[in-house]
This record gives sequence, structure tokens and C-alpha cells, in this order.
Amino acid sequence: MANPQQAETQEAKAMDGPKTVAEATGFKKTSTHVDVLAFLDKLRGLPQAARLHRMTLGKSVEGRELPLLVVAEPPLTSPQAVRESGKLRIFVNANIHAGEVEGKEAVQMLLREIAHGGHADFLRHAVLFFVPVFNADGNERFDKRNRASQNGPDGGVGIRPNADGYDLNRDFIKLDTPEARALVRAFGVWDPHVFMDLHTTNGSHHGYHLTYAPSLATNVDPALRDFNRKLFLPDIRRETSKRHAFRTYDYGNFAGRVERRWSTYDHRPRFGTNCFGLRNRIAVLSEAYSCISFEERIKVTRAFVIETIRSAVAHRAKIVELTAAADKRAEQGGVTFGYASRLEDAWQDDVLVGSVKRVRIEGAGIRVVANPDFETKRMPVQVAFVSDKSLDLPQAWAIQAPSERAIEALTIHGIAFERLSEPREVGAEVFEITKASTARREFQKHNERRFEGKWVAKRLRLGKGTLLVSARHRLARLAAQLLEPQSEDSLATWNYFDEDLFPDEKNRVPDFPVIRVTGA
Repeated sequence: MANPQQAETQEAKAMDGPKTVAEATGFKKTSTHVDVLAFLDKLRGLPQAARLHRMTLGKSVEGRELPLLVVAEPPLTSPQAVRESGKLRIFVNANIHAGEVEGKEAVQMLLREIAHGGHADFLRHAVLFFVPVFNADGNERFDKRNRASQNGPDGGVGIRPNADGYDLNRDFIKLDTPEARALVRAFGVWDPHVFMDLHTTNGSHHGYHLTYAPSLATNVDPALRDFNRKLFLPDIRRETSKRHAFRTYDYGNFAGRVERRWSTYDHRPRFGTNCFGLRNRIAVLSEAYSCISFEERIKVTRAFVIETIRSAVAHRAKIVELTAAADKRAEQGGVTFGYASRLEDAWQDDVLVGSVKRVRIEGAGIRVVANPDFETKRMPVQVAFVSDKSLDLPQAWAIQAPSERAIEALTIHGIAFERLSEPREVGAEVFEITKASTARREFQKHNERRFEGKWVAKRLRLGKGTLLVSARHRLARLAAQLLEPQSEDSLATWNYFDEDLFPDEKNRVPDFPVIRVTGA
């Protein structure tokens, strides 16, 4: 097997500058927001710079530009032109956590390679979208003590949250931040078939260079879920090893005291890749291993992005077919909504177990550095979730007195709705709440809500102005996640309906404000 240096593409070898900050400093430092913008400016002088159309995704809390690069050959500058091209659409987001900076550097390198004329095989069949520095404000809070256990860069990194203290990768349901709202709007505008989110993990000490995950949401279209888990990601894993000599595996951490097992993270769609899967599209989470060197983390992230794009291009006809079929199934009805979710039953696999050494860094703390050796151990593996309960979707959901905040959230998510111009009598199901629980500890500036109860069939007269959300829509799976009372991560979870649910000082809880419309 070739080593990583031998596996570098011809395009990359042939390309001169400009250099990224990481490259120019011998991988001692990472880019500031200004550095990224300056680097993008320098790319304009390269031979194929016209391939890169620079736009603005949005603005951060503090007003910093969130650059979006639309990469195509020939150049394409509008959503209509991109759609009319018929090409596969792949969206890569970097630096959502600004202490996890490898994606930011890898994306800059890839943009340079493309501007030099590289990766022409990708651009024949795909339009690429890159956001190199999504958490622009967090990126500027450099400190050597941030993520001190991470193996470099020596010059320090930014922080996990944005300027308002929100974790952007917990904001894809509630949409509290301008950054998340901008990205979700972009999903609606450009409608990518594949979405990648680039991270770094400082979890368990394993033997991989990078771990990955699909959307873990249990309500992903089954055909898309199976393609991603059983064909797409294994293909990427195989090619990342074959072409670049990097070890990759399903994301997880070691758990269990009596019997060690490998277990993944969280299925709730507050996480970006989980939420994106509910749009009937393919999501890929990338997690470089924080204990390997900064240089290695950049290289493996770059390699993983390249092989994801390569695999997506190779399977482009299948991806287009599967996503279109998933849309059609949602539009025609027959979709079920799963809840009461848990980790799937374990299966046995060989997992690479690593070891580390700890090094004191002056002015920073203790750095954790991966040892080169690792061992293979067979153990239970749980890298997906299942729902133990489910129900069929209704014809529609009705909200009789929607708040402006709820309407805005549905609009940003791309959920279609109508307002009744006159009263309408319908067959309905009302969720009678028997228990409403509130988290004692605040999380992301919210006290999360949970509801238990029972469904009761009724005839109801919906008043003029009632908001009606069709469940015969391509985003019906996402709409159900946002609106169902038994959803494990919904608008109600994040206090969107508190004024309706907790209207007086006695904390009396009425029926759930979202009604399931079952017939005329």
C-alpha cells in the first residue's frame, strides 16, 4: 500500500502557491478569518480562478462575512443555472466548531487545487459548494489553551461556540443563530444532494486517522439510509485507505465497564448532518482524530473530502435517482414517523484501539499525542439508532394560533404551509397531554420540554387564519420532526409553543397546540 505522500494527486503535486497559513508556518498556526478572505482573494490570480464563484452565505453575529464558494466548470452563478446543469450538487461545510480547524485548512487547499486546474474529473459531473469558515466569530477567539489536549497547532485555535455562546451544531432545529439560519436557507436555495460537515474529535483513544457518520436520525428515508450506510460510506472508507493510506471507521467512542463496546453519538436532528438527512438527501460527518498531528489531520480531512466527492460522482446517477424517489414517496404519503428511539442492537466487529502519551506545553496545558502503535480488538459495535414506536403521518398539521417565531422557523426550514381563508371543519387527532416535563438545567439557553399523552379523535372547526402544513410534501419527514408532540427534537422541545402550553401561573397544560388533520 502506498504511503500518503505517494498517494497525493498529480494536480496537488503540480500546484504552487498561494500557501495557506498552516502550510506557510510549518503547520504551527491556523488561519484567522481575515487570513481566509485574503487567501480567497489570492486565488483570483490563478489560471482557472473563474471556476470559483465567491458569494456570501450570510453574516455572523458580529457581522463577519461567511464566504460561500460555488465551484463549477463552466462557471455557474445562480441556483437556476446550477439546477439546469443537471449536475450533482455537493456541499462542504468547515469550521462549525472553531477549535476544530482542519476542515478550514483542507478546504482552502482544495480550492487552490481547483483554481490551478485540478479535479477536472469532479467538475465534469458535479457542482461543489464550500464554506471554509462557518463559525467566523468563534474562529477569532484564538488562545493556546483552547482545546489544549489537541495535538496542535501550537499557535492556538478558536472556540467551540459562536459569539453569542451558542453551539452552532446544536442549532439545526431551533435556529437561534444567524449562522445556522443562513446555512439552512442555503440548503433550500441550492438543494445539494450531498452535505459534508467537517469536525475534529477529541474523544476515545482509537487507532484511526478519521471517523465518520451518516445522518443518525431514525426518520431518514430507508432507501437513502441503506445506500449511505451500506454502499456509499464503505466505498469512501475503502478508497481513502487505498489511495491515501489513511485508516477510517464509523464514528464512536469506547463505552462500557464490564464489556468494552464502540458506540456512536446522538440521533437527534439538532446536529447538522442528522437534520440534513431528513431533507431526503445524503449527509456525511467527518471527524479527524485530535491526537494525531495537525498536519496529518489536515491531510486526512482533505483526502476524505476528495474521496467523498469521488464516490458521489461515481454513484451520481444512483444518488439522483434515490433522492428523487425519496421526495416522491414523501409527496405521495405513506410515510411513518418514528420515536422512542434507542441505539440499534450491537454487532461484533474489529475495532482499532490506540494509546497516547501526554506532553506538557508551556502556557497551554497537557497535550495528548497518539502513539504510532495500535491493536485490533473484537467488540460490540453500535453505530445507528432505531425507533421502537411509530405512527403514520396525517394529511396535514394544523396550528390555530401560530406565533411569528414558529412561522419564521418553518419558513427558513422550507416547510410549505397555507393559511385558511375561511373556517374549515375537519377530522382530527388531538394530543391530550398527561405529563409535561421541563429540563432543570439550561442547555443552549433553553430549558427543553418533553410531553406524554394520548391521541383523541375529534371533529374540529379550524378557524380562519389557521396555519395548515401538508404532510404530502417532500420535506414531510422534517415537518414531522418539527411538529409532532412525541418528537424527540422538535420546535416544542425548544420552547416554541410555551405561550400556548403554559399560559398561566398554575402551569396548567392544555392540549398540544399542533393538531393532526386526518380527513375532511
